[in-house]
Amino acid sequence: MSSRRDAFLIEPIFGYSKNDDTPYRPTVREILCEWIDAVNFVKYPSRSLTVVYVVFHFFGLIITVFLCLGYASLTNLLFVVITVCFLGIVYNTIWYHRYCSHASFRFRSPWYNQLFLWTNPFVFREECYAIPHRIHHQLAERPGDPYGPHLGWLGSYLAIESSQKFNINISEKSYQTMVQSMRHIGFQVNHYDAFKKTGAIEATNYYLARILFIQLLWGTLSLSLGGIELLLAWHTGVFVMAFIIRDFNWRGHGGNFRHIKKPRWKFDTRIRALNQRFYGLMVGEWHDNHHKYPLSANNCFLPGQLDIAFLLIKLMHRLGIVESYVDAKPLFEKECLGLSANKSSIVVK
Repeated sequence: MSSRRDAFLIEPIFGYSKNDDTPYRPTVREILCEWIDAVNFVKYPSRSLTVVYVVFHFFGLIITVFLCLGYASLTNLLFVVITVCFLGIVYNTIWYHRYCSHASFRFRSPWYNQLFLWTNPFVFREECYAIPHRIHHQLAERPGDPYGPHLGWLGSYLAIESSQKFNINISEKSYQTMVQSMRHIGFQVNHYDAFKKTGAIEATNYYLARILFIQLLWGTLSLSLGGIELLLAWHTGVFVMAFIIRDFNWRGHGGNFRHIKKPRWKFDTRIRALNQRFYGLMVGEWHDNHHKYPLSANNCFLPGQLDIAFLLIKLMHRLGIVESYVDAKPLFEKECLGLSANKSSIVVK
């Protein structure tokens, strides 16, 4: 466990660092031992909800293989691609990343965040995305970073489970601080004693009720529109997007293949985060831009970059769904390109 009692995440069993300066790169054996520890709900009952997500992810893999072997077709492939893009833009980038993690925009009514919360098809709890991600930004590529290139591909992929090892021994004061940081998401919150048993900020019954509702909602919709093939294709899309999210934690920071920043394309020299066209054009994840200005709802700063997620946030703003959002592009142009700022504020209301 972390040396600090009130650290919210439990340190991996292989440790964050061996010299307190550079993050430790674990062996494959250490990675697998850590993953087993992270899902050991018998020894640690508070990790039971992590297993729920692991089982869901595993069944997604089985469904994907079944679709490929029994229902492979161009139509099904096209539907999977569309599903992946839809989930990546709407639920990964807009919901998980820019709203839950960074609060880079505000909804005008709490009913709108409830809409996202009760239609999010990923079983992955919002708190398990947002809290480790915030820590990742505080300690990017340094000891204590819960995921990143220092773990290798497999370690980063399986770090999704490791980063759900919440420290149930934190003080009640620290817990309430963490609760307040999650209030904007809108889920029902556990009291302190329940957190110590479940390891979850979100009330367990509330979480289980909404994921059951969500699976019935999307399952019924896809089944009614295209039968069993479309249902399988839908779950395949969910699995593929979840795979991409896990892969991005390693690849978005250069993995073990990119160490030099491209001039006039990447500006955050503190870390190895990249502006990659695949992830950028697909879901608006221009990651060098994002690490430079993490609170910005807009990640598209340069010619050749497209941020569909931000365009949808702007559309929701015009429709009155979003009350305000942060656009750091004027600040980027001033600080990185040396241009005169044409706006006095980066907050758009």
